[in-house]
Amino acid sequence: MSLPFSFVFIFLVVPAIALITVIYGVVKRKRQEEELFDTGIRYLRRLRSLLTYIQQHRGLTNGLLSGNISVTDDIRKIEISIARDIAELAAVDGWLKQNAKWESILDHWSRTQSNYHSMAVDVNLKQHNSMIANLLYLIDDLAYAHHLGKLGLIETTETHWRNLLFIAEYVGQARALGMGAVSKGTCSSVLRIQLNHLVVKIASNISPSWPESVQKDFRHLLQVIESNVILDQPNISPNEYFQLATTCIEHVLRDFDQQIEKIQFQRA
Repeated sequence: MSLPFSFVFIFLVVPAIALITVIYGVVKRKRQEEELFDTGIRYLRRLRSLLTYIQQHRGLTNGLLSGNISVTDDIRKIEISIARDIAELAAVDGWLKQNAKWESILDHWSRTQSNYHSMAVDVNLKQHNSMIANLLYLIDDLAYAHHLGKLGLIETTETHWRNLLFIAEYVGQARALGMGAVSKGTCSSVLRIQLNHLVVKIASNISPSWPESVQKDFRHLLQVIESNVILDQPNISPNEYFQLATTCIEHVLRDFDQQIEKIQFQRA
C-alpha cells in the first residue's frame, strides 16, 4: 500500500529539507569563518610589518633630531617601505577600509612624516609613541573581529603574540631613547630614568624558553645600555647601538612570525 502524499511530505520531505538547510548553513558558516580568519592573517602580517617600520622611523628620526644626519637616507628608505605597506593594506577588501581607528592612524602618520623635521625631540617621540600605541590597539581589534585569538602555540612558552609585540615595543622605545642620547653625545637625568625603567621591563620579559643565543643578545643590549648609554657622555656609535637593539627586536618578531605560521599550518 502506497503512503499518502501528505505523510511522505510531512515526515520525509520536510525533515530532509530541514537537514539539508542545516548542513548548508554549517558549511557556509565554516567557509565564512575560514575566509575571515585568512583575511585577518593577511592584515596581521602587514600591520606587523608597518608597526616595525614605524618603530624604526621613531628611532632614526630621534637620532636625526639629536644631531645624527647620517641616518637621513635610512629614514627615506623606511618611509618608502611604510608607503608600500599602507598601499598593500588598502588593497585588501574588508574590515580595515571602514575602520575609523585606521583612518586616524593614516592621518597621524601623514602629519608626522611631513612635520617631524621641525619638531622638538620629545614631541617627535610623543607623536610616534601615540601612533604605535594606536597600531597595537588596532591589532587587538583585528584579532577580535577576525577570531584570531591567541596565536601563541609554541609549547615551550606561554607568551602569546600580543606579549611578543609589547616586548618588541619595549626594546623599540629603548632603541629610540638611546639613539637620542648616543647621537647627541649626552644622556640627561630624565633620559636615564626612562631608560632604566625600560631596562627593568625588558629584563623581566626575557623568556627562559628562548634559545641561549637570543637571551645572550638581550643581556648584551641591557649591559650596553647600562655601561655605554646611561652616562654623562655615551661611548657607543649610533649605528652600533641601533643595530644591537634591532637584532633583539628581530628575535622577538621572528618568534611572532613562527607562531602565525604554526597556527596557519594547524588550521589548514
